[in-house]
Amino acid sequence: MSTNSKRIGIDIGGSHISAAVLSNTGGDWQLSSKKRLLLNSQDSAGNIATALGNCIKELTAGGWEPEAVGIAFPGPFDYENGISAVRNVGGKFEQTFGLHIRQTVEDFTGLRQTIFKFSNDASCFATGAYSILRLKSKRTVFITLGTGFGSAFMKDAELLDIHPNLPASGAFYDQDFLDAKADDYFSTRWILNAYAQRTGNQVSSVKELVESASTDARGVMEQLGENLGRFLQPWLEKFQCDELVIGGNIAKAFSQFGPSLKLELGTLVDKINISICENTEDCIITGAAIVAGKETHSTSNKIMRKSSQEILTTTVTTNETGAYDIYPSFSSGEKVYKGFDTLAAELAGEKLIVVDGYGGVIWETFREKLHAELSRYDKIVFWYNINTCLKSADEIQAMIAESINGDDPVFGTKYAGNLRDFFDEQKLKLINPDPAADICIIYGTGAALTGIQGKLLYADVPKNEIQLRMRAGSILNLGANDSSESTQMYKRFYFVDWPVLNKHKAQLLATFDYIIDEQRIEEITWMTGTAFRSTLNQMLKQPFRARPWFEPGVWGGDWMKNHFRQLNQEEINYAWSFELITPENGVIIEGQNNLLEFSFDFLLYSDKEKLLGKAAKRFGTDFPIRFDFLDTFDGGNLSVQCHPRPAYIKEHFGENFTQDETYYILDCKPDAVVYLGFQESFDQEEFETALIAAQEKGIEMDVEKYVQKLPANKHDLFLIPNGTIHASGKNNLVLEISSTPYIFTFKMYDWMRLDLNNQPRPINIDHGMKNLYFDRKGEYVTEKLVSHPVTEAEFEGGKKIKLPTHEEHFYAVYRYEFTGSVKIDTNNQCHICMLVEGKSISVTANGNASTFHFAETFVVPAFTGNYEVINNGGGTAFLVVAHVKDEHC
Repeated sequence: MSTNSKRIGIDIGGSHISAAVLSNTGGDWQLSSKKRLLLNSQDSAGNIATALGNCIKELTAGGWEPEAVGIAFPGPFDYENGISAVRNVGGKFEQTFGLHIRQTVEDFTGLRQTIFKFSNDASCFATGAYSILRLKSKRTVFITLGTGFGSAFMKDAELLDIHPNLPASGAFYDQDFLDAKADDYFSTRWILNAYAQRTGNQVSSVKELVESASTDARGVMEQLGENLGRFLQPWLEKFQCDELVIGGNIAKAFSQFGPSLKLELGTLVDKINISICENTEDCIITGAAIVAGKETHSTSNKIMRKSSQEILTTTVTTNETGAYDIYPSFSSGEKVYKGFDTLAAELAGEKLIVVDGYGGVIWETFREKLHAELSRYDKIVFWYNINTCLKSADEIQAMIAESINGDDPVFGTKYAGNLRDFFDEQKLKLINPDPAADICIIYGTGAALTGIQGKLLYADVPKNEIQLRMRAGSILNLGANDSSESTQMYKRFYFVDWPVLNKHKAQLLATFDYIIDEQRIEEITWMTGTAFRSTLNQMLKQPFRARPWFEPGVWGGDWMKNHFRQLNQEEINYAWSFELITPENGVIIEGQNNLLEFSFDFLLYSDKEKLLGKAAKRFGTDFPIRFDFLDTFDGGNLSVQCHPRPAYIKEHFGENFTQDETYYILDCKPDAVVYLGFQESFDQEEFETALIAAQEKGIEMDVEKYVQKLPANKHDLFLIPNGTIHASGKNNLVLEISSTPYIFTFKMYDWMRLDLNNQPRPINIDHGMKNLYFDRKGEYVTEKLVSHPVTEAEFEGGKKIKLPTHEEHFYAVYRYEFTGSVKIDTNNQCHICMLVEGKSISVTANGNASTFHFAETFVVPAFTGNYEVINNGGGTAFLVVAHVKDEHC
C-alpha cells in the first residue's frame, strides 16, 4: 500500500452522515473534503443506502477510486459481511434490518475495486483516537458517552474482540450495574432522567443542563462520574489498563463529572492516564478509514472443503473401469441446468425471491456469484440475510443444551423441535423488502419462515460435503457464532441441526420453484421444482443407486482402493463406504448431461408409501435398512463393541429404533476372523475390570479370554442384534447389512491405539455394560448368531437362499444364485440389493433397464413390483436382497 493512498471514512449517526477523504502522508492521516449531510434514520432502506452512496459519490467526484471506504455504522450489525441487524433503537435504521448494505452501496457507487468495510463506531473511535492522540499505551480502554455507552479495548495498539479480563460480550454496555445495565446509566437518557427526578423539570439536552450551571445540574454530573468510576474501577484494574480515553459528546463536560470519577477510581488514578477526546467524530472517521485499509478482498483461494476425494463434476464423465462406479446417476429425461448465469436469466424478471436451503450452504459465496450474474441485467438488487433473525447464539445454546449432552464426544439426544425455534419471531417480522428495488432477495437457511411470498428456491448440499466443509472450518452449526472441534460440530449436526432442517425441507418440497445443488460452490446446477418432483416420482417406480462416499479410519484397509479404481489412490486407506446410509447419502440426477445431487430423504418426503410400501406405516420417513462396507484388508481389527437395546436408544438418544447389524463377508483372506459373543466360561466382573484397566491404566486386554473368535469365510453372514459383543477382525471386506441408525457404537476396547489424528477414540464402557446381553455365549453364538442358509426355492439355472436373521432383526436377508435370470416381486416391500458375486447384472422393471456392477448397492422401491435380474457375465451371479419382514411392519 502506497504511503499517499487515499481512503474515505464515514460516520453514520442518527441524524447525519459525516465523511471525509483521508490521505496518508509521512505516516499521519490528514482529513480533507469533509462533508456532513442530513440523514433520516427512519427512512426506507433504499433511501438510506442512496444517501450513503451519494455521499461517497460526491467525495469521489472527478472519477478517482479510493482504495478503501470505512463506514462506522450503529449496531447491532454483521460487520464482517456488511449486513444491518439494527433494531430496538427507537426505529432508527430499522427499515434496513437484514439488508446487505455493503452490496447495495457497492452497486450504487460502482466502485468495484474498492474495499468497503463496516465497523462498530466504538472500534473506529478507538483506532482513530489512538492514531490522532499519538498514544503509546499498552493496555487502553476507550469509552464514548452519548446516546449510548460505547466501549473498545486495545492491547499493544491492536483491537481486542475477546480477552479473559474483559466482558465476554466484548463491550461494557450490556454489563450489569446497580439495578440495570451499564448502558442505562452512562448515556444521555440517564442524565436527563436523573435531572428530571431531582427537579421535576425537563431539559432537552445535556448541553442545556450543563450550561445551566445549577446545583442540581452539577449534582447529576457528579453522580454520573461517581457511578462511572464505580463501574470502571474493577474492569480497569483487572485489565491492567494504563490509559483511559473518554470520547462522545458528554466528554465535553468532563470538568463536571471528571473529579468524582477520579475520586471513585482511587489509587488507580496514579497508574492510569486519562485522555479526553473532544473531537470524537474525526476520530471515528479516521478510525473507520484505517480499519478499512486493513481489509483485503475476499478470495476464492480459501479452503472450503478438506478432502483428498474430488468433488462431483457438473457434467457426466465416463466410468472407464467398466466396474463399480463411485458417481452413479439416474437419467431423468428432465433438464438439469448448469451455472449461475442460467439461474440469473431465469430470475431476472422476478420482483421477490426467497432462497432457502440446508445448513452447510456457503451462503455469502452463493450470493456473490448469483449477484454478479444478476447485475448483468442492469437491475437494482437488494439482498436480505435471514441470519439477522436468528436468536442469539447463547439463547440457542441454552435451548438445545439437553440435546447436546455437554462435551460428550459422540452422543446426544435428538432435538424434537423445529427450525422456527431458532428464530426470533419479532425479528422475522422486520424483514421488509423495499419495493424501490427491482429485485429483493431474502436468502439463507430458514428464509421461507419470513412468510414473504415470491419465487422460492431451495439450495441443497450433500451431507458428506457438509462434513468436509466442517473440517475445513468454512461453515458453522445453525445459529452458532464460532466453529468448534469437529466431533462436537458433527454431534450437533446429527442431533440438532439435521433433524430440524429435515423437517423444514420436507415442508418446502411441494412448493419450491427451483432446487439447486450448491456443493461445487463456484458452479451450481439446478432444476425447476416441477421437473425435480417429476424425477422423484420416476425414481419411485424403478431401481436406482445412491451416491456412495468413503472415509479413512485407523483400522481401514485397501480392498476398496484396489477394486474401486475411481477412488483417490493416495488416500491412506478406506475404512468405510457409505453405500446406503440414507440420512447421509445423496442421489445424482442426470439431465441433458448435467448432474444434480439431492439428499436421499427427499424421496421419503415425496412418497414414503411408494418407496417403503408396507414398512411405511411403522417407519414413516425413516428409511429402515442400511448397507455399508467395512474394509480391514491389510488393516486392523475393529473395536470390541456393542449397540444399544431398543428402550435405551429411545430414552437416551431419541431414536425410534436401534442399531441391529449383520456382517456379510463379501471377501476375506484365509486368516480372517470375526469376534462375536462371549466365551462360555467368561467372568462378567473380570471382563469389566479388564476393560477399565485397559482404558485407565493402558493394560492390554486378552480379548479372546472373554470373546469368541470365529473364522470368517466368503459369503458367511454373522448376526449382531443389539446388545451383542462383537468386532470384525482384520482382512475382511464386510458388507454391513443393518438397521439404519449408524453412530450408536459403544466402543469398549480399541486395542490400545490412537485415531488417525493421534487422539484416543471415545470409549463407552459404561454404556456398553448397561446394554450387553451376557447370556449370548458359548454354543448360543454358533447356533443363533451365525446364519445357517436354507434353500427356499429352486428355479431353472438358480435358487433362492434364505439367510435367516436373529429374532431381534426386523429385516430379512436372501441370496439369489443364478446363471441366467431371475424374476423377483417386491411384494410391496422396498428391496435393498447388492451383487456380491459376478461381474454385472441388468435389472428391468416397468419398461426401464439398469446395469449394476459387482459390489454396487441399489434400491428397488416397493412400488416397482416385479423386476427381472439378468446375469451379464459367465458363471453364477449372487444377488443379496434385504427387506423389512412383513411381521415387523
